[in-house]
Amino acid sequence: MTKDDHRRAFAAFAGAVLADFDRYLARDDADPPREGVLYRQGAVYVTEDEFAELVDELEAVVARRTRTEPGDGRVRHIIGLVLVPDKTGGTGDGT
Repeated sequence: MTKDDHRRAFAAFAGAVLADFDRYLARDDADPPREGVLYRQGAVYVTEDEFAELVDELEAVVARRTRTEPGDGRVRHIIGLVLVPDKTGGTGDGT
């Protein structure tokens, strides 16, 4: 994919996340703290090997849960994940 392809794909991804979140908040019974709604951004400093290990770990965690079936009190949760290198040379917060 070209950079522009990635830009468009990411915009579609971000739009889908926003639509999912809006749909959730539109529910009369939506209760983010009680239901464990989580959105967070942070920075990690890792080598290429550590990054590859991190990606493997994250994929394994999600993959284990995607094998479960509906029922038995399970509630579907949508998980979105974005990993972006930040080579600004700063503190990881863009500075």
